[in-house]
Amino acid sequence: MLKGTYCVLDDEQDFLTVAAGEFKKFLPDMKGVFTTDPDEAITLARKDKPVIFIIDIVLGGKKGMEIYQRISAISKKVRVIFITGDENFINNDDIRNQILLEGSIDLMQKPIKWHELAIKVKNNMQLLLYQCNLEDIIAERTQQLIHADRLATVGTMVSSIIHEISSPLTFIKANQEMCKYAVGNAKKVTENKEVLSIFDRLIIPSVDESMKGVERIEELLNSFRRFYKRDDLVSEVDFTELIAEVKNLTYYNIKRSNINFIIEVAKSTPKKITCKKQELIQVITNVVNNAVDAFEEKAVFNGEKELKIVVSGSDSTVNIVVSNNGPEIPQYVMERIFEPFFTTKTAEKGTGLGLAISRQILKFMGGTIYVENKSKKHPTVDFIITIPINYNA
Repeated sequence: MLKGTYCVLDDEQDFLTVAAGEFKKFLPDMKGVFTTDPDEAITLARKDKPVIFIIDIVLGGKKGMEIYQRISAISKKVRVIFITGDENFINNDDIRNQILLEGSIDLMQKPIKWHELAIKVKNNMQLLLYQCNLEDIIAERTQQLIHADRLATVGTMVSSIIHEISSPLTFIKANQEMCKYAVGNAKKVTENKEVLSIFDRLIIPSVDESMKGVERIEELLNSFRRFYKRDDLVSEVDFTELIAEVKNLTYYNIKRSNINFIIEVAKSTPKKITCKKQELIQVITNVVNNAVDAFEEKAVFNGEKELKIVVSGSDSTVNIVVSNNGPEIPQYVMERIFEPFFTTKTAEKGTGLGLAISRQILKFMGGTIYVENKSKKHPTVDFIITIPINYNA
């Protein structure tokens, strides 16, 4: 079925009645609007949808060309075929040239050859739809490039921030080690039980906890460094390490949201796979963060929050299921969930590109991603990712 609408604007009601019958015969699949009111045509243009207008050059006391100029100023998704019963317009080359310069498809003389007009409408609607589709694709790609540039900028900033944090972290770690060394020496030269008790109960455990915190920060910084480092190389990846990277990158959000995070890797899962490691980490991280955000969007959630990654495999594929027991996804969201720039989040929280980019990455890997919604029979929202074990670039 050919999408799009045509609109016939003429001041003669009898002509519109004949037009409605003829177009129904020749263009049965297209939607038609027949009107004597220019304001109705202008209102149609404001919807900013593809429309082919058929307009009489002379509409009583109004000029059809001026009306179309108003319409085309409102929307760039409109085209026009002018019609007239006046031979002076048909034979006047200056008027015809002006009409074509205004962007008209053609000027046709009444009585109309309806089959010929229908063919012009149909062919030009196909061209218009194709053009609109290309423009939408270009706009989408432009936004993706802008987003990619922002990510590149963030990557540079992250690199600088990591460097700035790493330097004082080195001092903190060295001082903690020195403190532990000093306490060890102090314990050797004192027999005071109270002092020894303070060392064992307070100081040493505190130093140990601080050292664990430092190591945790170092581990997180290394994960960020690897994540934002541009790496398009296909390599053999240890799947356990890959999931650990995801856990590091999502740790803060999960902990802040008080979510029980479970990882299950079946024995059938291949230990190593061939892929673009950072891209696969990006995919899984996007899906996990999306699940975390879903918990936050629900004002009240009864029960324990649980997010689970279940990994299994076969001789040729790996399946990754990221499930959460959060709220059911509304149907209108399900229909557009992988659509670029579609998001239910605020501008501060999301661009609507995470899942769209994830699907594109997996497509290039030869993999897939789809979502199974929560229902009365199905207790979780599941994002199911399937990728081949050996990725061929």
